[in-house]
Amino acid sequence: MACMSSGATLILPTAGYSPEETLKSIVEEKCTMIHGTPTMYVDLIKKQKELNLPMDTVRSAVTGGAPCPPTLYEDIKKTFGLQKVRTIYGLTETTCCIFQTMPKESDEQMKNTVGHLHDHVEVKIVDDNGDMVPIGERGELMVRGYCNMLEYFGDEEKTSEVKQKDGWLKTGDQFVLREDGYGVIVGRLKEMVIRGGENIFPKEIEDFLSLHPDIVEVNVIGVPDERMGEELCAFIRLAEGSKLDSETLKKYCKGKIAHFKVPKHIRIVDVFPKTASGKVQKFKLREIYDKSL
Repeated sequence: MACMSSGATLILPTAGYSPEETLKSIVEEKCTMIHGTPTMYVDLIKKQKELNLPMDTVRSAVTGGAPCPPTLYEDIKKTFGLQKVRTIYGLTETTCCIFQTMPKESDEQMKNTVGHLHDHVEVKIVDDNGDMVPIGERGELMVRGYCNMLEYFGDEEKTSEVKQKDGWLKTGDQFVLREDGYGVIVGRLKEMVIRGGENIFPKEIEDFLSLHPDIVEVNVIGVPDERMGEELCAFIRLAEGSKLDSETLKKYCKGKIAHFKVPKHIRIVDVFPKTASGKVQKFKLREIYDKSL
């Protein structure tokens, strides 16, 4: 949509995502901007280290579809020789992005937020009772504007769960709206893990574990536990040649994050199950965990 609305050429290298073909297309077509999800960039960076193709024409990169860890943000800049990486936030239900970083903004704003609120929508952050919370406090992000969907086609019940009669749409995202108008994703409400009464958002653990030099990609989910109710399970994709094991990683965590946030279960994987658009399918990770018992 961004390319079509601005008259830019849109290059789609393959029917299904291929890091190698994407990099080759960037060179052959002299692409100036890259769009992708964080997982796509992880694969692009790995393949670029192998191929070392000239990326001279690339001037900008945009990431969206899932939160981009600060470490990945820096890796994208380094790999493609960029000064900044832009971030966008939106939902299928809102038609287009509602938060976005712009080229003029600071590195801190680009790395640690999903951008500034666009002027075509209203947003509010609410607590469990639906009451607005003060600026800077956590709550669920709600959106209202002409861009919001009318309904889930043929599904009135599901529509009523997320869309209120006054036009407000529940995003299901735990969010913080800063005083400067920039937004920060805390995590998905439905992914929140309740361990022994403690509320834990997997994104926080994912961001921490991604700092480890041997970890290329990480996704964390909650799994049933008889004593605690739920425990954390971290699925780790290691860097090539890494010998990192579960016990070593747990020792790395101790003293750096709260003890109840250290994953009890760790699974090493070669690939993550993904949608066609490159988003990790966390419900399939639960299936992988169940089969490993």
